[in-house]
Amino acid sequence: MNSKGFSTDLLTALYIQFGAWLLGRSGPHKAALKINGHYSFFRTLDTTWGAAPSYEQLLQYFGARGLRKAENPMRFLTETGIVTVSAQLRDQDTERRRLAAILMEPADSWSAQLLSDYVDTLRAKNQQGGIDLRSVRLAARAAANLLKSAQVKSGTLPSQKSLELFWRDSPGQVATVTGFIGHLNKRHGLKLQVKPDARWLSTAKRQKAERDLVAMVGDTADDDFEARWIVKSLAYFHNLPRVSRTGLVFQPQDFQGVAGYNVSYQDKTLWVPSAESFLRADPVV
Repeated sequence: MNSKGFSTDLLTALYIQFGAWLLGRSGPHKAALKINGHYSFFRTLDTTWGAAPSYEQLLQYFGARGLRKAENPMRFLTETGIVTVSAQLRDQDTERRRLAAILMEPADSWSAQLLSDYVDTLRAKNQQGGIDLRSVRLAARAAANLLKSAQVKSGTLPSQKSLELFWRDSPGQVATVTGFIGHLNKRHGLKLQVKPDARWLSTAKRQKAERDLVAMVGDTADDDFEARWIVKSLAYFHNLPRVSRTGLVFQPQDFQGVAGYNVSYQDKTLWVPSAESFLRADPVV
């Protein structure tokens, strides 16, 4: 019945072929339940192109997120060789959409203009092959965060004091935001310090890690609290800020009468205190 809704023979045949593919993949019961839900995707192909478009055209129309929602039709198109997926194009589309979302974040037109001017310079570098889209997006993310933190009013610019406050609250973005600071200095004649002293930054990172630990104490009921606590503890006590919870191996272990955990990290065993021990006293490390 659905196949009668297409205006071209190509899409009629493609949809019938998809139905047979879905039948073989899911069985008659599931295929019958799902087939109507996929009609709109093929109907869009029919009204927009009249045939199966290229992957680039699909990306431009649906976006990477939209294509993920059309999982079965896309799997059919790729498995049958009708469409060839490009991971590079998919990643670029995702980065463009993330960047567009960042540009929409500023609540005032002045901050939006400052951010847009900076992103324009980054895009020019990208087009010249100097940086990739991911780097553009990360730099824009840091710039947007600084503008939000600084709360600049119309016609004003971030000050050294507001920049230092941002560094203190977000020490992990110090390197990423340097490009934006340099851009502000050059474009607006400022003399902001591009990055903090290394010793100051080290202290700021430790203070931030400690604040993160204290903030976690109220979330002890979460199912993954132990793993999250250990990751943050490794950052604070062992200066390991990028440890992933995935594959984390640990076990409860007291040390000098203090409750905590032994954590396997690379070829080492590291100890961190439990949340209760951290609050009661300065743990031995």
